[in-house]
Amino acid sequence: MSSKFKLLLLLTCLIPGISQAADPKPLIKLSDAARRWVVHDGQPLYYSSGKASYNVDSRFIRQLSNYNSDALISLSPNADYRLLNLLQDMDQVKNDQRYSDYFILNSNNELVYKVSRGSGADLKPHVAAISDYGVLALADPVRAHIYFYQDGVLSAEGQLYETEGDYSLERKIHVQWVEDQCFVLLERPGRDGRSAGNVLFIRINEDGRGQITTGLPFAYLQQFIIKDGRIFISGYDYNPQTEQMQPQIIEVSTRGKVLWSNAHFGHEIAISPNGEYLAARSSHNLIQLFNLEHEKVSEIQFEHENKVALGLTVNDRGETAVIRVPLDFFVKRTTHFAEVYFPTTNRSTDIQLDPRYHKLFQLYTDGDRFFIGTNYEWLEISE
Repeated sequence: MSSKFKLLLLLTCLIPGISQAADPKPLIKLSDAARRWVVHDGQPLYYSSGKASYNVDSRFIRQLSNYNSDALISLSPNADYRLLNLLQDMDQVKNDQRYSDYFILNSNNELVYKVSRGSGADLKPHVAAISDYGVLALADPVRAHIYFYQDGVLSAEGQLYETEGDYSLERKIHVQWVEDQCFVLLERPGRDGRSAGNVLFIRINEDGRGQITTGLPFAYLQQFIIKDGRIFISGYDYNPQTEQMQPQIIEVSTRGKVLWSNAHFGHEIAISPNGEYLAARSSHNLIQLFNLEHEKVSEIQFEHENKVALGLTVNDRGETAVIRVPLDFFVKRTTHFAEVYFPTTNRSTDIQLDPRYHKLFQLYTDGDRFFIGTNYEWLEISE
């Protein structure tokens, strides 16, 4: 492992036994049960229920009457634009094409433009992302094409890498914008029993030109974060003969050059709002905490207690929080009780979350406080 973070490893082992944190503080109460929240800088902007999608503005909630509850809402990096993606039902497929409607809204929730595009092979939808300049990127996970739209018009398109024809293997693709540049991470699945190729790191200008492509040191992609121009990625290699996995957490330059690496899993990675801390959940009882300013890494270990950890976040002081549920929580679905857990202090708070909606299992921070959106409340959680 070529890593300046491996030079200093500070181990932090917590004392067994959990103490109770302060009671959660309800900031928003809902009458229509939420299935997912859309959050920016630790504050909710939207939530969707089984009936409709809603905008949350200074605690005032307004229904988005022109868009149904199935629309997936995402934001540009600075939330200057909002993307609503509505995939057609399978019974609407015609001529082997399954269409998605992409609605681009400004920060006032006014429609700027709309794009409709179909996907053919296996009817898998495109991976979509909107820039702070209102440019829509659509990446095809089967054909490995990318398309750029400005003001509703196709402005550029290209091949992300040369494939062996249009064969039916879906690639995992992550797409993110930084100003006028689009960054794409793409897995290359093996064909006919061959090993998968290494993950590709691709940077493209919004006009479709200036593409830079670099291979990363692993074949399977887990997480991808860009913050203040710094790029962090986690992934792993797998050897089928030895059944061994080789995980890595890396930082790369904007050209894909590896700047440092750490030989641990990053099942989830999160960065603090001030960009000083990177947290990585390496297992259900181990978090790697990187102090990016001082180039140090510590291990936060805690008791497993037969619980699954997920929904990792970290604030500006390097304090982490996760959600923990019993191992069979998503299988039995007999209880809605989960736990917000603070590994450093070993404190916890019980909350109610519906196991049918996995997108609810995410914690947020504004750099100071911790928040979570449940089915009926937006809560502040403190230790």
